[in-house]
Amino acid sequence: MSWLELLFSGLQILTQTSQPTPVSSVKRPATQKPQAPAPTGGDWSLLATPEKGMNLTVYDPQGIPLHLKKADVITHGGEGVIYRFTRNPNILIKVCKPETLADAKKLRLFPSRLAAMMRLKECREAPFLAWPLMPVMDTHGAPIGFVMRKYIGRTLRALFAPMQVQRFFPGWDRLHVTQVALNFLDAVRMLAKHKVLINDFNPGNFLVDKNGLVRLIDCDSFQIPVEDGPPLMTRTYTPEFCAPELLLHPELFEQPRTPEQVRFSLAIVIYMILMSGLHPYARCGGGDPAENLKSGKYPLDKNSGVRLPVSWHKSVSWLTPGLRDCFRQMFTVGFDHPEKRPLLGELRAEIENFITVMKTSKNNNQRAILPTAKKRVNQ
Repeated sequence: MSWLELLFSGLQILTQTSQPTPVSSVKRPATQKPQAPAPTGGDWSLLATPEKGMNLTVYDPQGIPLHLKKADVITHGGEGVIYRFTRNPNILIKVCKPETLADAKKLRLFPSRLAAMMRLKECREAPFLAWPLMPVMDTHGAPIGFVMRKYIGRTLRALFAPMQVQRFFPGWDRLHVTQVALNFLDAVRMLAKHKVLINDFNPGNFLVDKNGLVRLIDCDSFQIPVEDGPPLMTRTYTPEFCAPELLLHPELFEQPRTPEQVRFSLAIVIYMILMSGLHPYARCGGGDPAENLKSGKYPLDKNSGVRLPVSWHKSVSWLTPGLRDCFRQMFTVGFDHPEKRPLLGELRAEIENFITVMKTSKNNNQRAILPTAKKRVNQ
Protein backbone atom coordinates (compact mmCIF):
# COMPACT_ATOMS: atom_id res chain seq x y z
CA MET A 1 0.00 0.00 0.00
CA SER A 2 1.21 3.55 -0.74
CA TRP A 3 0.12 7.11 0.03
CA LEU A 4 -1.75 7.22 -3.28
CA GLU A 5 -3.58 3.98 -2.50
CA LEU A 6 -4.55 5.37 0.91
CA LEU A 7 -5.87 8.45 -0.82
CA PHE A 8 -7.94 6.64 -3.43
CA SER A 9 -8.50 2.89 -3.09
CA GLY A 10 -8.28 3.10 0.71
CA LEU A 11 -11.19 5.49 0.94
CA GLN A 12 -13.73 2.68 0.60
CA ILE A 13 -12.30 0.94 3.64
CA LEU A 14 -11.90 4.03 5.75
CA THR A 15 -15.17 5.81 5.12
CA GLN A 16 -17.18 2.64 5.74
CA THR A 17 -16.31 2.90 9.43
CA SER A 18 -18.86 5.68 9.87
CA GLN A 19 -21.88 3.60 8.91
CA PRO A 20 -24.39 3.27 11.80
CA THR A 21 -24.23 -0.52 12.00
CA PRO A 22 -23.80 -2.48 15.26
CA VAL A 23 -20.31 -3.87 15.77
CA SER A 24 -21.65 -7.41 15.87
CA SER A 25 -22.99 -7.22 12.32
CA VAL A 26 -20.40 -5.09 10.55
CA LYS A 27 -19.28 -6.51 7.24
CA ARG A 28 -15.54 -6.37 6.91
CA PRO A 29 -14.47 -5.31 3.41
CA ALA A 30 -11.52 -6.83 1.63
CA THR A 31 -8.30 -4.85 1.40
CA GLN A 32 -5.01 -5.17 -0.37
CA LYS A 33 -2.38 -6.97 1.66
CA PRO A 34 0.09 -4.41 3.02
CA GLN A 35 3.78 -5.10 2.69
CA ALA A 36 5.62 -6.22 5.78
CA PRO A 37 7.66 -3.56 7.60
CA ALA A 38 11.25 -3.18 6.52
CA PRO A 39 13.98 -4.52 8.81
CA THR A 40 15.40 -2.37 11.58
CA GLY A 41 18.61 -0.45 11.27
CA GLY A 42 17.58 3.19 10.79
CA ASP A 43 19.50 6.02 12.42
CA TRP A 44 17.06 7.39 14.97
CA SER A 45 19.25 10.40 15.60
CA LEU A 46 18.24 11.71 12.18
CA LEU A 47 14.58 11.94 13.16
CA ALA A 48 13.02 15.22 14.13
CA THR A 49 11.41 15.55 17.52
CA PRO A 50 7.69 16.05 16.76
CA GLU A 51 6.77 17.07 20.29
CA LYS A 52 9.01 20.14 19.93
CA GLY A 53 7.09 21.29 16.90
CA MET A 54 9.63 20.30 14.25
CA ASN A 55 8.61 19.02 10.84
CA LEU A 56 9.13 15.37 9.92
CA THR A 57 9.37 13.37 6.71
CA VAL A 58 8.24 9.75 6.62
CA TYR A 59 8.07 7.23 3.79
CA ASP A 60 5.61 4.59 2.65
CA PRO A 61 6.82 1.02 1.85
CA GLN A 62 7.49 2.10 -1.76
CA GLY A 63 9.78 4.89 -0.58
CA ILE A 64 7.42 7.75 -1.43
CA PRO A 65 7.93 10.60 1.06
CA LEU A 66 5.28 12.42 3.03
CA HIS A 67 6.15 15.67 4.77
CA LEU A 68 4.43 16.00 8.13
CA LYS A 69 4.22 19.50 9.51
CA LYS A 70 3.97 20.97 12.97
CA ALA A 71 0.41 22.03 12.17
CA ASP A 72 -0.51 18.40 11.42
CA VAL A 73 0.09 17.25 15.02
CA ILE A 74 -3.16 16.28 16.76
CA THR A 75 -1.94 14.85 20.04
CA HIS A 76 1.04 13.38 21.87
CA GLY A 77 0.97 9.97 23.51
CA GLY A 78 3.37 8.35 25.91
CA GLU A 79 5.51 6.90 23.13
CA GLY A 80 4.18 8.41 19.92
CA VAL A 81 2.87 11.49 18.15
CA ILE A 82 -0.36 11.46 16.15
CA TYR A 83 -0.53 13.39 12.87
CA ARG A 84 -3.46 14.05 10.57
CA PHE A 85 -3.16 12.93 6.95
CA THR A 86 -4.27 16.10 5.19
CA ARG A 87 -5.10 14.24 1.97
CA ASN A 88 -7.62 11.95 3.65
CA PRO A 89 -9.53 13.07 6.78
CA ASN A 90 -10.41 9.47 7.70
CA ILE A 91 -6.92 8.35 8.68
CA LEU A 92 -4.11 9.31 11.07
CA ILE A 93 -0.39 8.66 11.17
CA LYS A 94 1.24 7.61 14.41
CA VAL A 95 5.00 8.14 14.59
CA CYS A 96 7.15 6.91 17.45
CA LYS A 97 9.08 9.46 19.42
CA PRO A 98 12.83 9.16 18.85
CA GLU A 99 13.42 8.57 22.55
CA THR A 100 10.89 5.74 22.50
CA LEU A 101 13.10 3.66 20.26
CA ALA A 102 16.44 4.99 21.46
CA ASP A 103 16.20 2.06 23.86
CA ALA A 104 17.71 -0.96 22.12
CA LYS A 105 14.98 -3.26 23.38
CA LYS A 106 12.19 -1.06 22.06
CA LEU A 107 14.05 -0.56 18.80
CA ARG A 108 14.07 -4.33 18.40
CA LEU A 109 10.50 -4.96 19.51
CA PHE A 110 8.61 -2.27 17.61
CA PRO A 111 9.12 -3.73 14.10
CA SER A 112 8.27 -7.21 15.40
CA ARG A 113 5.05 -5.98 17.00
CA LEU A 114 4.07 -4.02 13.91
CA ALA A 115 4.72 -6.98 11.63
CA ALA A 116 2.71 -9.31 13.90
CA MET A 117 -0.22 -6.90 13.90
CA MET A 118 -0.14 -6.47 10.13
CA ARG A 119 -0.40 -10.25 9.71
CA LEU A 120 -3.77 -10.31 11.52
CA LYS A 121 -5.90 -9.64 8.44
CA GLU A 122 -9.32 -9.70 10.12
CA CYS A 123 -8.16 -7.24 12.78
CA ARG A 124 -6.64 -5.00 10.13
CA GLU A 125 -9.93 -4.95 8.23
CA ALA A 126 -12.21 -4.58 11.27
CA PRO A 127 -13.74 -1.09 11.00
CA PHE A 128 -13.97 -0.66 14.77
CA LEU A 129 -10.21 -0.97 15.38
CA ALA A 130 -7.55 1.74 15.00
CA TRP A 131 -5.29 -1.04 13.70
CA PRO A 132 -2.11 -0.45 11.68
CA LEU A 133 -3.06 -0.30 7.99
CA MET A 134 0.40 0.46 6.61
CA PRO A 135 3.85 0.95 8.13
CA VAL A 136 5.69 4.23 7.71
CA MET A 137 9.48 4.32 7.43
CA ASP A 138 12.47 6.53 8.07
CA THR A 139 15.09 7.41 5.47
CA HIS A 140 16.77 4.02 5.96
CA GLY A 141 13.61 1.96 5.45
CA ALA A 142 13.18 1.15 9.14
CA PRO A 143 9.58 1.25 10.46
CA ILE A 144 8.95 4.21 12.75
CA GLY A 145 5.16 4.23 12.88
CA PHE A 146 2.00 3.34 11.02
CA VAL A 147 -1.19 4.57 9.41
CA MET A 148 -4.49 3.91 11.19
CA ARG A 149 -8.16 4.82 10.96
CA LYS A 150 -9.39 8.04 12.51
CA TYR A 151 -12.40 7.90 14.81
CA ILE A 152 -14.58 10.55 16.37
CA GLY A 153 -16.54 10.04 19.55
CA ARG A 154 -16.59 10.33 23.31
CA THR A 155 -14.67 7.99 25.56
CA LEU A 156 -16.63 5.38 27.48
CA ARG A 157 -16.23 7.57 30.56
CA ALA A 158 -18.98 9.74 29.06
CA LEU A 159 -21.38 6.92 30.00
CA PHE A 160 -20.23 6.84 33.61
CA ALA A 161 -22.46 9.71 34.78
CA PRO A 162 -26.13 10.37 33.96
CA MET A 163 -25.52 14.08 33.38
CA GLN A 164 -22.81 13.32 30.85
CA VAL A 165 -25.07 10.88 28.99
CA GLN A 166 -27.75 13.55 28.84
CA ARG A 167 -25.23 16.13 27.62
CA PHE A 168 -23.37 14.11 25.00
CA PHE A 169 -26.08 11.63 23.99
CA PRO A 170 -29.42 13.41 24.40
CA GLY A 171 -32.41 11.08 24.40
CA TRP A 172 -30.44 8.00 25.45
CA ASP A 173 -31.71 5.73 28.22
CA ARG A 174 -30.47 2.51 29.78
CA LEU A 175 -31.37 0.54 26.67
CA HIS A 176 -29.00 2.65 24.58
CA VAL A 177 -26.05 2.36 26.96
CA THR A 178 -26.63 -1.38 27.30
CA GLN A 179 -26.42 -1.73 23.52
CA VAL A 180 -23.08 0.08 23.72
CA ALA A 181 -21.95 -2.45 26.32
CA LEU A 182 -22.96 -5.28 23.99
CA ASN A 183 -21.09 -3.71 21.07
CA PHE A 184 -18.02 -3.33 23.25
CA LEU A 185 -18.21 -6.95 24.36
CA ASP A 186 -18.47 -8.09 20.73
CA ALA A 187 -15.36 -6.12 19.82
CA VAL A 188 -13.34 -7.61 22.69
CA ARG A 189 -14.69 -11.07 21.88
CA MET A 190 -13.61 -10.75 18.24
CA LEU A 191 -10.09 -9.83 19.35
CA ALA A 192 -9.97 -12.75 21.79
CA LYS A 193 -10.95 -15.07 18.95
CA HIS A 194 -7.64 -14.11 17.34
CA LYS A 195 -5.77 -14.35 20.67
CA VAL A 196 -5.42 -10.58 20.85
CA LEU A 197 -5.91 -9.51 24.46
CA ILE A 198 -6.40 -6.02 25.83
CA ASN A 199 -3.89 -5.15 28.54
CA ASP A 200 -5.36 -1.85 29.66
CA PHE A 201 -9.13 -1.43 30.04
CA ASN A 202 -8.85 2.28 30.73
CA PRO A 203 -12.18 3.64 29.38
CA GLY A 204 -10.22 6.45 27.74
CA ASN A 205 -8.96 3.92 25.19
CA PHE A 206 -12.45 3.27 23.80
CA LEU A 207 -14.70 5.68 21.94
CA VAL A 208 -18.45 5.62 21.44
CA ASP A 209 -20.27 7.63 18.78
CA LYS A 210 -23.83 8.95 18.56
CA ASN A 211 -24.95 5.68 16.92
CA GLY A 212 -23.71 3.62 19.87
CA LEU A 213 -20.80 2.12 17.95
CA VAL A 214 -17.62 1.46 19.91
CA ARG A 215 -14.17 2.11 18.47
CA LEU A 216 -10.99 0.76 20.04
CA ILE A 217 -7.94 3.00 19.86
CA ASP A 218 -4.39 2.56 21.15
CA CYS A 219 -4.41 -0.92 19.60
CA ASP A 220 -0.60 -1.12 19.56
CA SER A 221 -0.75 -1.55 23.33
CA PHE A 222 -2.68 -4.83 23.00
CA GLN A 223 -1.14 -8.25 23.61
CA ILE A 224 -0.41 -9.67 20.16
CA PRO A 225 0.13 -13.36 19.37
CA VAL A 226 3.06 -14.62 17.33
CA GLU A 227 3.34 -17.92 15.53
CA ASP A 228 6.59 -19.21 17.00
CA GLY A 229 6.92 -17.76 20.46
CA PRO A 230 5.29 -16.06 23.44
CA PRO A 231 2.86 -13.22 22.74
CA LEU A 232 4.11 -9.67 22.39
CA MET A 233 2.85 -7.87 25.47
CA THR A 234 2.87 -4.45 27.06
CA ARG A 235 2.64 -3.67 30.75
CA THR A 236 0.23 -0.75 30.69
CA TYR A 237 -2.77 -1.05 32.99
CA THR A 238 -5.31 0.92 35.02
CA PRO A 239 -5.60 -0.58 38.54
CA GLU A 240 -9.35 -0.30 39.05
CA PHE A 241 -9.98 -2.31 35.89
CA CYS A 242 -7.51 -5.12 36.60
CA ALA A 243 -8.13 -8.72 37.58
CA PRO A 244 -7.50 -9.13 41.34
CA GLU A 245 -4.63 -11.58 40.98
CA LEU A 246 -2.66 -8.91 39.12
CA LEU A 247 -3.17 -6.33 41.84
CA LEU A 248 -2.50 -8.77 44.65
CA HIS A 249 0.55 -10.26 42.93
CA PRO A 250 2.15 -7.45 40.89
CA GLU A 251 4.84 -9.78 39.59
CA LEU A 252 2.16 -11.26 37.33
CA PHE A 253 2.22 -8.06 35.28
CA GLU A 254 5.51 -9.38 33.89
CA GLN A 255 3.67 -12.35 32.41
CA PRO A 256 1.25 -12.42 29.47
CA ARG A 257 -2.38 -11.61 30.20
CA THR A 258 -4.86 -14.48 30.19
CA PRO A 259 -8.40 -14.73 28.73
CA GLU A 260 -9.72 -15.05 32.29
CA GLN A 261 -8.15 -11.72 33.24
CA VAL A 262 -9.64 -10.07 30.17
CA ARG A 263 -13.10 -11.40 31.06
CA PHE A 264 -12.86 -9.93 34.55
CA SER A 265 -11.69 -6.52 33.33
CA LEU A 266 -14.32 -6.36 30.62
CA ALA A 267 -17.04 -7.22 33.13
CA ILE A 268 -15.98 -4.26 35.30
CA VAL A 269 -16.34 -1.85 32.38
CA ILE A 270 -19.70 -3.32 31.35
CA TYR A 271 -21.00 -3.16 34.91
CA MET A 272 -20.01 0.49 35.12
CA ILE A 273 -21.71 1.27 31.80
CA LEU A 274 -24.95 -0.32 32.99
CA MET A 275 -24.71 1.25 36.44
CA SER A 276 -23.88 4.84 35.45
CA GLY A 277 -20.26 4.66 36.58
CA LEU A 278 -20.70 2.67 39.79
CA HIS A 279 -17.69 0.39 40.25
CA PRO A 280 -18.71 -3.20 41.12
CA TYR A 281 -16.71 -3.09 44.36
CA ALA A 282 -17.89 0.39 45.41
CA ARG A 283 -19.49 0.26 48.86
CA CYS A 284 -20.58 2.35 51.78
CA GLY A 285 -17.49 3.60 53.55
CA GLY A 286 -15.25 2.41 50.75
CA GLY A 287 -12.32 4.33 49.36
CA ASP A 288 -10.06 4.00 46.35
CA PRO A 289 -11.65 1.74 43.66
CA ALA A 290 -8.52 -0.38 43.29
CA GLU A 291 -8.29 -0.91 47.05
CA ASN A 292 -11.98 -1.82 47.16
CA LEU A 293 -11.38 -4.33 44.38
CA LYS A 294 -8.44 -5.92 46.19
CA SER A 295 -10.66 -6.54 49.20
CA GLY A 296 -12.90 -8.84 47.14
CA LYS A 297 -16.01 -7.54 48.93
CA TYR A 298 -18.75 -7.32 46.33
CA PRO A 299 -21.89 -5.60 47.71
CA LEU A 300 -24.31 -7.72 45.67
CA ASP A 301 -22.99 -10.77 47.51
CA LYS A 302 -25.13 -11.13 50.64
CA ASN A 303 -22.19 -12.67 52.49
CA SER A 304 -19.76 -9.84 51.74
CA GLY A 305 -20.59 -7.84 54.87
CA VAL A 306 -20.69 -4.58 52.88
CA ARG A 307 -23.52 -2.53 51.39
CA LEU A 308 -24.08 -0.69 48.15
CA PRO A 309 -23.59 3.07 48.28
CA VAL A 310 -26.76 4.94 49.20
CA SER A 311 -29.43 5.20 46.46
CA TRP A 312 -28.01 2.56 44.12
CA HIS A 313 -30.45 -0.22 45.10
CA LYS A 314 -32.99 1.09 42.61
CA SER A 315 -30.64 0.74 39.66
CA VAL A 316 -29.55 -2.75 40.67
CA SER A 317 -33.14 -3.95 41.15
CA TRP A 318 -33.99 -3.49 37.46
CA LEU A 319 -31.16 -5.68 36.23
CA THR A 320 -32.44 -9.11 35.21
CA PRO A 321 -31.81 -11.91 37.73
CA GLY A 322 -29.61 -13.74 35.22
CA LEU A 323 -27.41 -10.71 34.67
CA ARG A 324 -27.07 -10.10 38.40
CA ASP A 325 -26.09 -13.75 38.89
CA CYS A 326 -23.55 -13.51 36.08
CA PHE A 327 -21.92 -10.47 37.71
CA ARG A 328 -22.04 -12.19 41.10
CA GLN A 329 -20.29 -15.24 39.66
CA MET A 330 -17.64 -13.04 38.07
CA PHE A 331 -16.94 -10.84 41.07
CA THR A 332 -17.30 -13.35 43.93
CA VAL A 333 -16.51 -16.92 42.90
CA GLY A 334 -14.37 -15.64 40.05
CA PHE A 335 -12.40 -13.38 42.35
CA ASP A 336 -10.28 -16.24 43.72
CA HIS A 337 -10.96 -18.75 40.94
CA PRO A 338 -10.23 -17.28 37.49
CA GLU A 339 -11.23 -20.52 35.78
CA LYS A 340 -14.79 -20.08 37.11
CA ARG A 341 -15.31 -16.63 35.62
CA PRO A 342 -18.25 -16.61 33.17
CA LEU A 343 -17.33 -16.88 29.51
CA LEU A 344 -17.90 -13.90 27.24
CA GLY A 345 -20.66 -15.81 25.48
CA GLU A 346 -22.49 -16.28 28.80
CA LEU A 347 -22.23 -12.61 29.66
CA ARG A 348 -23.35 -11.69 26.16
CA ALA A 349 -26.46 -13.86 26.43
CA GLU A 350 -27.48 -12.18 29.69
CA ILE A 351 -26.95 -8.70 28.24
CA GLU A 352 -29.07 -9.60 25.22
CA ASN A 353 -31.82 -10.84 27.52
CA PHE A 354 -31.63 -7.60 29.51
CA ILE A 355 -32.05 -5.66 26.25
CA THR A 356 -35.10 -7.77 25.33
CA VAL A 357 -36.68 -7.13 28.72
CA MET A 358 -36.15 -3.38 28.40
CA LYS A 359 -37.67 -3.35 24.92
CA THR A 360 -40.82 -5.16 26.05
CA SER A 361 -41.36 -3.63 29.48
CA LYS A 362 -44.13 -1.08 29.96
CA ASN A 363 -42.56 0.32 33.12
CA ASN A 364 -40.47 3.42 32.41
CA ASN A 365 -38.12 2.59 35.27
CA GLN A 366 -36.94 -0.51 33.41
CA ARG A 367 -35.21 1.69 30.82
CA ALA A 368 -34.36 4.63 33.06
CA ILE A 369 -30.70 5.34 33.67
CA LEU A 370 -31.68 6.48 37.16
CA PRO A 371 -34.91 4.69 38.16
CA THR A 372 -37.21 6.56 40.51
CA ALA A 373 -38.47 3.41 42.22
CA LYS A 374 -37.15 0.00 43.18
CA LYS A 375 -38.48 -2.97 41.23
CA ARG A 376 -40.91 -5.12 43.18
CA VAL A 377 -40.18 -8.83 43.34
CA ASN A 378 -43.32 -9.78 41.40
CA GLN A 379 -42.74 -7.28 38.60
